[in-house]
Formats: sequence, C-alpha cells, structure tokens
Amino acid sequence: MQYSGATMSSSRVAVVVVSFNTRELLLECLESLRSASELLLSDIVVVDNASHDGSPQMVRQAYPEVRLINNPTNVGFARACNQGIRSTSAPFVLLLNSDARISELCLDALLACFSLKETCGAAGCTLINETGAVRPSTWRFLTPFNQALELLGLTQLASGRFARSYTPTTGEDGIDCSVDWMEASCLMLRRAAVEQVGLLDEHFFMYSEDEDLCWRLRQSGWLTCYSNRGNAVHHGGASAQQNPLQNLYRFYRSQYLLLLKHHGKASAQLFLAANRTALLLKRLWHRLSGNHLRLHDSQLRWKAIKHASNDEDPPLASTSQPPIDA
Repeated sequence: MQYSGATMSSSRVAVVVVSFNTRELLLECLESLRSASELLLSDIVVVDNASHDGSPQMVRQAYPEVRLINNPTNVGFARACNQGIRSTSAPFVLLLNSDARISELCLDALLACFSLKETCGAAGCTLINETGAVRPSTWRFLTPFNQALELLGLTQLASGRFARSYTPTTGEDGIDCSVDWMEASCLMLRRAAVEQVGLLDEHFFMYSEDEDLCWRLRQSGWLTCYSNRGNAVHHGGASAQQNPLQNLYRFYRSQYLLLLKHHGKASAQLFLAANRTALLLKRLWHRLSGNHLRLHDSQLRWKAIKHASNDEDPPLASTSQPPIDA
C-alpha cells in the first residue's frame, strides 16, 4: 500500500474502543473495523465500562476476534483508553468511540499523516453525523474566554487565537498540521510520541483528556494533523446522554481542570466567570424569545458549571432531555 511514495504496508494499527451502554452502535463500530483492511489492523480491543445493556456478551458472541476488557465499574474514558493502549503493542493506536464507525479510506488517510509528517504525533479525519453533515472536530486550545465566545455564537468575531473553533486549511496532500487538537472519538496516535509525553491524564474522567494529550504533544514538538481524505461517522453523546446534567458537569469540570493544569488557578477561575456570564445572557435571551428548549439547556449548563470547581460530583437531578450542542 503506497502513500505518496512511502510504503506503509508494514504499519500495524491497534484499535481501542471504549464502550458504555451503546450496544447497537458498538455493533456498527466493530462492523466497520471488520470491513477495514486486515493488512493494517493488528489488534482490536473493546474496553467496556460496566455496561448493563449486554454489550460485553454481544462482543464475545458476534466478534470473537476482538479482545474484551470488561471493567467491573465505570472507570472513565481516559483510564479505559489507557487500559487498551497498554494492552497493545502496535506502532499506531486508533482511539475510536463506540458510537463512531470509520470509512474504508479512514485508516489509509490517517496513516498517510504519519508517513508524510515525521513529527505527526496524532492524526484525525473529518467527522460527520448520521445525516452526512460535517461535525466540528478541529479546535484551538482552550483559553479563559474562547469557550464562552463559542457558547454565545460569536466565533465569527473571534479570529485567530481568540477563537475556539478552527477551520482546517489543507494542501495538495489533504493534510493540515496547524490544528491544535482533535477529538479522541476518532484519533490515531503514534505510540512513540505517546510514550514520550505520557498516556491520557486520568484526572479527566471524561472530556478534555484528548485536548490535554495534544497540548502535551505540542509542547514536546509533536504535531496534531487533520486529513480530509477519510471520514468517520460519529453520532456523538450516545453514552453521555444517559445523564445529561452529569455529562455537562464533567464537560465544564474537565475544562476547568485543563486550564488549572496548563495555565494556573487564575486562568481557570476566569474561564468559569466568562462562561457563567455567557450563560446568564443566553438564559435571558431564550426566556425573552420564548425558546423553551434552549432555555432548558442553558439552565442545565448553569447548574453544572456552578459545581465545576468542586472536587466531588454535585447532587444531580435526573432529566429526560439531552443537552444541546454539548
């Protein structure tokens, strides 16, 4: 198999899929891997975080070639990914969400990033939803203010380093390596780079572990690259929607911890203040406009972010309505 003159036929890819109560989507995910080139795949590992929907049993029965790590409790996304990474030895590792499935060209496209860019430490591709619409997957690193601007829909006014969203610009090779970070819903890692900077930080139960890893890769001279030559379908939030308020708490808590880790307490506190202000403005606007669904979402976010600097999960009331654009 050729990539712009560089032979990658000897490359072997291990795939790590973290699962939590997404049985039917996990079926689609594993089927897409079964259809991928067997010449490239060396190992597929499913790390199940104590699912109670029959996911482990399904994996054993329908995909006997897949190795299963069955956790007795939900240890979180980062720790489960690390379990999978440690259990494999391939030079490249694909982290793939259980609610995602790859296209036929995905593995080739991601491997091409590593072949063409020697300093590529992580690579991702285009993410689309089930209708075929492109999902945002390329981002700039978090600052105290860019997430609030994103929340308010002011990203068009926030250019350069002040924007959270990033629109990739690819060359003739279809690659852009000026991306700050990409989501671990479909992210291939160079094992040598991860061994240098360390595995996913398990202080992040869910969210921001991928951004933190890309941040540490950048600090050590590695690049995160985007390729437009392949894609993956990502439903998004399939596990998180089982408890929307807890999901939002973990989202803001992880972002708070990310800034605390990389920029200190003042930056993390500014982040909370900026997002609380943005949410107050959104709640007022949705109340005046009569948009009750968006108002409900803003109220959930407000409840979640109030506890983001706490060390323990807040008391969370159950709700049947999932968050919007979490």
